[in-house]
Amino acid sequence: MKHILKLIAFGLVFNPNVFAQTVSPTETDATVIMKAVDERDEGDRASGTLSLQVTDGKGRSRSRSLKMWSKKFDQGRKQMMIFSDPADVAGTGLLSVDYDAGRREDDQWLYLPSLKKATRISSGEKSGSFMGTDLTYADMTTRDPADFTYRMDKPSVKVGDEDCWLIIAKPATAEVQKETGYLKSKIWVSKSNLMVRQIKAYVLEGRKLKYIRFDDIKQIDGIWMAHTISARTMKKRKVESTTVLSFSEYKLNDETVVDTLFTQQRLQQGI
Repeated sequence: MKHILKLIAFGLVFNPNVFAQTVSPTETDATVIMKAVDERDEGDRASGTLSLQVTDGKGRSRSRSLKMWSKKFDQGRKQMMIFSDPADVAGTGLLSVDYDAGRREDDQWLYLPSLKKATRISSGEKSGSFMGTDLTYADMTTRDPADFTYRMDKPSVKVGDEDCWLIIAKPATAEVQKETGYLKSKIWVSKSNLMVRQIKAYVLEGRKLKYIRFDDIKQIDGIWMAHTISARTMKKRKVESTTVLSFSEYKLNDETVVDTLFTQQRLQQGI
């Protein structure tokens, strides 16, 4: 769903001068709040480096690094992610083209160097794990807010020292539910800056729960973003795996981010 995409693909960024005044802290309409979250400023061009660590239920960890680029275009946003190391995943990449129009399906292609070709991710595959992490291909794509129904669960709840709304989101159709892989999600939204602070997602398959937190929040060029994101999957109160993502070398309005970065041909070239 869109709020998860934004935390991965240069998201959870927001210009307080633009959006903080559009929603009152006393607002109780969950749909109004989530539309404001969806419409916040993300910057036109972004680039960065992402370190990713996945730890299984037995405490065994593996680390990966990748480069990321994102750019707005007339119909939505394009995003590219390419792994740089370790050697067994180097050159693997994901290209996503996310359309603002909800009626149009987002496009995704995965490139595996061993196959030497880019493969399109079908809608039925988007709920699967992205590269063995606690995030799915659907988490990497943008969805129209109209694909979900929203309900206010609690108008005021604390996440640390921040006052938040607690909102419940549910897929509006069986098709959306199947593609995202979630029955519903609980979303904590900061009243001070409209940033999603944490998510509790109910996974459709396997009766699992996924917890996502956003920390180390800093400003870049006047825009706030979470520099550390953790996702934890649990089943029957046991941790199955945890993924921690750390952003660095993050740039907004990066003039080197051009349209030619977002093609299947570029995807196959690697770093």
